[in-house]
Amino acid sequence: MIDRVDTDALLARVDIVQVIDRYVPLKKSGAEWEACCPFHTEKSPSFKVSPTKQIYHCFGCGANGDAIRFLQDHQGMSFREAVQALGGDLPPPSADQMAPAPAREREKKRTPWTPIQPAPLEAPEPPKAHIKRGRLEAVWCYRDGEGAVLGYVYRFRTSTGGKEVLPLVWARNEESGVEEWHWLAFPEPRPLYGLDRLAERPEATVLVVEGEKCADAGAAELPDLVVVSWPGGGKAVTKADWAPLAGRKVILWADCDAKRVPLTKAEREALPDEAARLVAQGAKPLLPEDQQPGVKTMADVAAILLGLGCKVWAVKIPAPGEKPDGWDIADAVAEGLTGPALADHIRANWVALAPAVGGEGGGDGASTPPPAGASADDGAGKSPEWMRGMIWKSRGALEDCRENVYLILTQHPAWAGVVAWDDFARRVVKRRPTPTGGEPGEWKSEDDLDLGLWMAQRTRLLVKGEGTITAGVSMAAARAKFHPVREHLDSLSAWDGVERLAFWLEECLGATAGSAEYLRIVGRLFLVGLVARVMQPGVKWDYMPILEGPQGKGKSTALRLLGGEWFADTPLRLGDKDAYMALDGVWLYEVGEMDSFNRAETTAVKAFVTTQVDHYREPYARRTIDRPRQVAFAGTTNQGEYLKDTTGNRRFFPIRLTGPLDLDKLAAWRGQLLAEALHVFRSGARLHPTREEEAQYIRPEQEAREIVDPWLYKLQDYLEDPERRLLAEFTSLELLVEGIGLEVEKIDNNRGAATRIGNLMARLGWRKSRRSTGRREWVYIRPGAAPVAENTMPAPADYPGEMRSKDVPF
Repeated sequence: MIDRVDTDALLARVDIVQVIDRYVPLKKSGAEWEACCPFHTEKSPSFKVSPTKQIYHCFGCGANGDAIRFLQDHQGMSFREAVQALGGDLPPPSADQMAPAPAREREKKRTPWTPIQPAPLEAPEPPKAHIKRGRLEAVWCYRDGEGAVLGYVYRFRTSTGGKEVLPLVWARNEESGVEEWHWLAFPEPRPLYGLDRLAERPEATVLVVEGEKCADAGAAELPDLVVVSWPGGGKAVTKADWAPLAGRKVILWADCDAKRVPLTKAEREALPDEAARLVAQGAKPLLPEDQQPGVKTMADVAAILLGLGCKVWAVKIPAPGEKPDGWDIADAVAEGLTGPALADHIRANWVALAPAVGGEGGGDGASTPPPAGASADDGAGKSPEWMRGMIWKSRGALEDCRENVYLILTQHPAWAGVVAWDDFARRVVKRRPTPTGGEPGEWKSEDDLDLGLWMAQRTRLLVKGEGTITAGVSMAAARAKFHPVREHLDSLSAWDGVERLAFWLEECLGATAGSAEYLRIVGRLFLVGLVARVMQPGVKWDYMPILEGPQGKGKSTALRLLGGEWFADTPLRLGDKDAYMALDGVWLYEVGEMDSFNRAETTAVKAFVTTQVDHYREPYARRTIDRPRQVAFAGTTNQGEYLKDTTGNRRFFPIRLTGPLDLDKLAAWRGQLLAEALHVFRSGARLHPTREEEAQYIRPEQEAREIVDPWLYKLQDYLEDPERRLLAEFTSLELLVEGIGLEVEKIDNNRGAATRIGNLMARLGWRKSRRSTGRREWVYIRPGAAPVAENTMPAPADYPGEMRSKDVPF
């Protein structure tokens, strides 16, 4: 029979208000008592205690219960401890109660909660206390490389004076759909603590320590290093995601433990009580340094990092017993070893770690050698070279982890050079045929499945989760980045010294213009700008040539020849994030049918072309990204007049194709045209025309394509009338009413007509200024006339007489 305590009788003689008031000061509120809830953060009290019902309840977080429950949740007491604290008499547990529960009762219930990382921006603040363990003693926030919150690690002080560490993540209940902060472990592979610091300094040496407290202590004192740790302590090393450290220089600082040889089972049973056991344990010799927990933990970390191509050093720590058990970098700082002195201590005490199998230095390192009986596929009774650094289970099987997938992809001869990251198209690709029969091109989900089958059959590595394969592939691709367009440019034959940039428009495209010099200028600028965009992403190149000619002329074909496999001409929805994503992997983009754009659309094209860095959020992503432009634009049209923006068209280079296109010559010249453009770019040539070139050669071509505003001629006639030729200034109202003939009451309220007049006057070279007397009206000043005041405004357009501010970005 199980002994029980009469809790109803116990609670009937306990005053719950007095019990709770010992820990949480209560204030009388009508028939109840209230306080700010001790289980979550709040500014106004929602925690109520009812003396009549002998219960408490929080309307904010939902915490509720009786006095026993309060002591359990707030003070971390067990049920027995809470009953005894309230004066209850609970018999000691019986033999039946001490017996192990049936296996089915011991099975851990699967939680319906699934972690979500990173936490959404709209997530509320995390709790300030635990419903059972009370207020926290310390908390550490885990963030990803972009600073987004991944979760927290809380430390609580137990009732016995010990410490308890609990992780907290944003999670979703798959049964109810509720999302909230939940006490749950980070999903594996678990993130490192300090990823945000790591991302900010990609070239810095990394210091790995055990525990978040140590990481913060080291980071505060060692500005030249990036200090990181991992969650879960020494037993969770293999559960952490060490991939962000791959290929970096890493220093390890182990905890300096002073553990002793443990008592044997016979020795423990022979001693009468726990006090005697503690005395006997203290008499035991210290464990060797390589058997101390902290040293063993960092040895496991070193094995993983060496397998990831890191160069690894370990800081020599004091021998066991020279320092208090658990002495670490935080203790060193507390003892006064800070700043430059701490850095000097590390330099004076580091030791380079060599790989366990083959190689020289950390870059070619391996993890622990394969255990006896581990399988390999060379049939020679020894591990082949590609198995260097592989991570093994204790029983001789390969560990199911992304690190092993990464090592196979980067070290196995069959996979050498297959997986890579296309830094232009921003995707994982296959650079050559795969051992599974896949053709070069984008890496797809079926390639993950084929790789899993291949590894299981050929290497005995059985990977159960597709996510592990995907992560391993991503790791391998990240270590093999390439830029196909730059590679293409570098592969071209060296420029032969024959100038072609100045003549290709005429000879290959049959272009004509009012001035041959115009074709030389824009022909050179277009191809040099095209090369500059991939050699220096985000470089300022805000021009767009427009090929003019009848349908079927071959305009798009010519552009496709220039752009090669990196050409695109699909319609873009300007301003939509899909338009930005469509630019990935495109070097030359054709904007077709320029003549079909209205004025607003033409303005949108100008704004889109001039962008140097695209700032947008990808689908399902939580944060925006910055993507420097690597694409150049070219337009095509069938019309001779298509520029509708009266405020200026300096970004457009019109090119009229009247002669026959020689596409064969363009194809033959392409390599040398690009080689010459690359030579010109590397010589530091400018990527824009001079003001003189714009005024003399380029503007006349742009104005010839502009659809003239009919008001322009009316204004010219009005301003040049003999009665007005001597007048130096006019107001907008005079120009609209007398010059254009609009009725005052019909002039639109949104100032569209006034804006139109201003643009036309700017085109005619008139400046805007303000009268210094009378009503101080704004007036337009005739070209050549003296300004009426010192606050003359620059004309807001790209015509003779313009004065543009140097502070504007374009």
